[in-house]
Amino acid sequence: MKRFLVLMMCACGMFAQQRAARPPQFRSPEVSPDGRITVRFLAPLANEVKLRGEWMAAGENVPLEKDGNGIWSVTVGPVKPEYYYYSLIADGVTVIDPKNPALKQGVAGPSSMVDVPGPETEFFASKTVPHGAVHVHWYDSKALGRSRRLHVYTPPGYETNTKSKYPVLYLLHGSGDTDREWVEVGKANFILDNLIAAGKAKPMIIVMPDGHAVDPNSADPSARRQNTARFEEDLLGDVMPLAESTYRVASGAGNRALAGLSMGGGQTLAIGLTHPGRFGFLGVFSAGVGFGPSPEAASRQFEERYAAVLGAPEKLNKQVALFWIGIGEADNGLASAKLLDQALTRHNVKHEFHEAGGAHQWRVWRHFLADFAPRLFRKPS
Repeated sequence: MKRFLVLMMCACGMFAQQRAARPPQFRSPEVSPDGRITVRFLAPLANEVKLRGEWMAAGENVPLEKDGNGIWSVTVGPVKPEYYYYSLIADGVTVIDPKNPALKQGVAGPSSMVDVPGPETEFFASKTVPHGAVHVHWYDSKALGRSRRLHVYTPPGYETNTKSKYPVLYLLHGSGDTDREWVEVGKANFILDNLIAAGKAKPMIIVMPDGHAVDPNSADPSARRQNTARFEEDLLGDVMPLAESTYRVASGAGNRALAGLSMGGGQTLAIGLTHPGRFGFLGVFSAGVGFGPSPEAASRQFEERYAAVLGAPEKLNKQVALFWIGIGEADNGLASAKLLDQALTRHNVKHEFHEAGGAHQWRVWRHFLADFAPRLFRKPS
């Protein structure tokens, strides 16, 4: 009995030590109803911690303060409702918020995400409407000789309406992202769920491939310059045949759209203008004529590169029912996008050009998708 009591006392002592060693419990981030964001970070040995948020001006950050438990914290705002990315800088090292599972991964490293809800974000919120499904699909790319991944959105009712075929939007990401970002950050699935539920968009499949056919971190600039051409091989030779054989995709260019942001916008131009009979709808988000020694030289190079299709605008205008271009008014690529608009106008190519508030950021591209998707797969009025 005495031995049992000694063992129990030892066990209780060990349990007490474990409880004492348990780190303090806290939440991060926390968003108040008035739009204030509180971020907390446990780093008792750190000397300085700062917060960098997408809602801040370029180069701006805010210092956190440490309490007696080694928890750093700061409350900022109120900020405008939006889905933002942010990061922490601890003694000069940029890190994610370890308490927050919502991440923007990207190719340059992850950032944490925080949702500040409000009327402005209702169009991409998860509402009580019928939801589609998001599939993660791995495939063997014959064009690239390796295993690749893509994401596929199927609309509400796809699993039950087994005889129905659907039009497809091939939706491309930017150079800093991967195939998951249009879902995880762009909220493409919720945007379409809400549009379809409201009767504003036709039910459609969205295929979101990996636009990095070449390693984006390659030290060889000549290899990186081949990315669009290699991606075109993968998209046309592997991704589209996979989508059309695996999912119930309606055939014909009138049931096929191609759109993308930034790098994906450039890929949309390159592939869409080289294969105008493949896609009946084109969406170019935050991209333009590209780069050159000067804006004028870039514009000339663009017109020379696509001289064949630009020289036959009547044919292109019949093949492409909607050529939609959008750019943020504070985007560094605004001049290039305007040159694209001017070049298409000179060649009598029917298109729409839209300027929106914002810069080169996801808060702009979510709106572009919400504006573009309702226009797809409908006969011209």
